[in-house]
Amino acid sequence: MKLLNRTIKSYLLYSALLLLLCTPLFYFAIQQLFIWEMDKVLRSHKTDFYEAHANLKTEEDLKFFQLMNKEFILIPSNGVTKKDSLFTIDLYDSSKAEVILHRVFCTGVVIQGQHYELQVRESLVSSISLIGAIMGIQTLMLTGLLTGLVLINRRLSNKIWGPFYVILDHLKKFKIDEGNQLLLPRPSTAEFRDLTTVITQLVDKNRSAYANQKEFTENASHELQTPLAICRTKLELLAQTKELTQEQADLVGHLLNAMDRITHLNKNLLLLSKIENRQFFDTEEISLKNVVQKSIEVYKRQVLEKEIKVESTMHESVRIMANPILIEVLIGNLISNAIRHTTQSGSVVIEVTKTFIMISNSGLPLDRPEKLFQRFHRESRTTLGSGLGLSIVKKVCDVSGFSINYNFNLYMHHFRVTFR
Repeated sequence: MKLLNRTIKSYLLYSALLLLLCTPLFYFAIQQLFIWEMDKVLRSHKTDFYEAHANLKTEEDLKFFQLMNKEFILIPSNGVTKKDSLFTIDLYDSSKAEVILHRVFCTGVVIQGQHYELQVRESLVSSISLIGAIMGIQTLMLTGLLTGLVLINRRLSNKIWGPFYVILDHLKKFKIDEGNQLLLPRPSTAEFRDLTTVITQLVDKNRSAYANQKEFTENASHELQTPLAICRTKLELLAQTKELTQEQADLVGHLLNAMDRITHLNKNLLLLSKIENRQFFDTEEISLKNVVQKSIEVYKRQVLEKEIKVESTMHESVRIMANPILIEVLIGNLISNAIRHTTQSGSVVIEVTKTFIMISNSGLPLDRPEKLFQRFHRESRTTLGSGLGLSIVKKVCDVSGFSINYNFNLYMHHFRVTFR
């Protein structure tokens, strides 16, 4: 969620909560205020009645008084003077043909020696309508206020945070390997201006470090390969010398093997460095079946020597967008690893689908599978290899956006690479 939306969301949640809580409280307060005012009016009617009832000397005067004052209702009582009370009841209004809510004041009076219960009634319909109108106005005002706050906050936030989003957009489009300059705006806000300065300095340092590392990788690739090739050539010439004893020939043979391992290790380290520097950017559509078949053909001699049974399930239509060099390295290292660590007369199973490739090989369980993708980690020192093959596989997956998982089941090692 964007920062602007997160801020507005907080305002909206707080305002909505305030509206939900305050509206019923405000309604209840207004309702109680109206009832309190109405109760005062109803009690004042008692005083009015006492001022008028002194003139009620006959039964006719009493009937005439009730006829002229419909709000006063006199009900004969059993001789006990009732105390004052106030309550709300529903009464049927014949003129409107509906039940209407009334507020009633009840008290006991004595007229000409006769005890009566005096009831004074007032309809609450007008009060309820007035309360509803007040609530409607209040709701509209709060809603308008909330909408205005959101719009003003959004406009101000867009204006304040505009330079930040411009800087972010420039950073998204910037690529350190293309050598172009990162031109960031100079906003008027001091904090964003400082941010621009810091980012520019950081990018310049990273560009310099990237260029130095790339230059070192290229130089190392050239400078190391030449002396290694010379050493190997000299050793081969020495091995062809007739005066060598058997012991000396064996030593030369061991040196040649060690030289091959050093050369292979140097190539893997340089490849790993190039992958980490993201020097493989070009992508194209690649047929996985073709890459797998080429890799199997490369290691055909090792397969025959160990009498390994290779099974593959591949579809012609499986194609992915990736860097061709990295894909060849990825699949080649996985197949090489599977063949190298497969037991004699074991099996290697390759499955290729549109979403993943899984390479499995028979073998014994690992002692430390959690360190499988670490550099220079080998389960057994007697096993040939530089200890970088699976590290390179993991790095290729990282830079290509793939994921790789390992599991062991039923004496089979399974390496599964899931594509984007």
